Amino acid sequence: MTTTIEKMRKGSRKRQLREARRKSGNKKTVKKPRRKNWTSESIDIWDDANYQTEERIIPRGEHERRRNLEAQAFDETLLSSELASDIETDPAQIGLVVEISSGLCRVEIGDKTFVCTLRGNLQTHETGYSNLIAVGDHVTISQEGSENGVVENVLPRRSILARSHGRILSLQQIVVANVDQILIVAAWREPHIWPQLLDRYLITAQRNNLKAIICINKIDLIEDQQSFNATIQPYAKLEHQFVLTSTVLGNGIRELSSILEGNTTVLAGLSGVGKSSLLTAIQPSLNLRTSSVAERGLFRGQGKHTTTQSSLWKLDNGSVVIDTPGIRDFGLKGITKSQLASWYPEMKAVSGKCRYADCTHINEPECIIKTAVETGSVSKLRYKNYIAIMDKLPTS
Repeated sequence: MTTTIEKMRKGSRKRQLREARRKSGNKKTVKKPRRKNWTSESIDIWDDANYQTEERIIPRGEHERRRNLEAQAFDETLLSSELASDIETDPAQIGLVVEISSGLCRVEIGDKTFVCTLRGNLQTHETGYSNLIAVGDHVTISQEGSENGVVENVLPRRSILARSHGRILSLQQIVVANVDQILIVAAWREPHIWPQLLDRYLITAQRNNLKAIICINKIDLIEDQQSFNATIQPYAKLEHQFVLTSTVLGNGIRELSSILEGNTTVLAGLSGVGKSSLLTAIQPSLNLRTSSVAERGLFRGQGKHTTTQSSLWKLDNGSVVIDTPGIRDFGLKGITKSQLASWYPEMKAVSGKCRYADCTHINEPECIIKTAVETGSVSKLRYKNYIAIMDKLPTS
């Protein structure tokens, strides 16, 4: 017979699950989409100018994200991965993926690095992602010679940073795996700061329980302090670490090094914002390639793609950083129009008091959030971003 204590424990667990699911976004049960064939084209498509303008819910990747959140809600060690095997493996054959190219990856085991292909049976698994592995993954390999190997399994991931796939609406692309925090780097100028992209990264970090740090780089290019303050103030008020840097003046470099120390961090932001330059300023021996922004063409004034693929670096201060290619579009998956406001903390704090229960906070009368924008308790800049992102999301 079930005891009263057991019933209380079950009730407590149900409440925790409901809370975790509420925070994770979409609550609907969705049918598993048809299987998509894996192609080499779907791997490493970092910047697609022809990305789709409509974003749809992705059940498979969303399912993995929710299982990770459920494990974290109960402080458990369960980690999910569709590709992980239950077989026991030799620890000597477990490695870390430090770089990826089409169909190949570099796997680090101790002080050795192996160039590996992927075992064919991995491609029979449906994970909801366009890429089978990502930088930061822990994998098991079988050696084929002294410098080559084959990836046999991908071990469970404790976290991921993923974005929507540009060409295949039903898939996401894993940018990196197994990181503790995301350093969102934006330049004040060259290229100009893009607040909407900042919001997209912040929402993604929240949804995947990643600590977010906002870095505004190239502050030596500030020509109007008042304009600068007005732009960054809404972000400085958020409960995230905030750092201002300049590799020219040396501002903020020590502070940034301290933030990275002892953590595994992914650097994200537009091309040309100075991610590689910041890493080189922290540790000059890295000697990473850097370049100026484009002076002509379609993306004039934006950064050039100096970093063409994600790469993992181990710094002398004990930190691990993953430098990613600049991404001009970072699509959100698994969020509907009705859920977007809940990922803006300042909006969530005043929501629920609108005249209409299904208020989108755009055109409806007696909207508490629109009133908050007028009074200044919700930033006009962030609200503008909210409307722009809302336009790309599905209704259900």
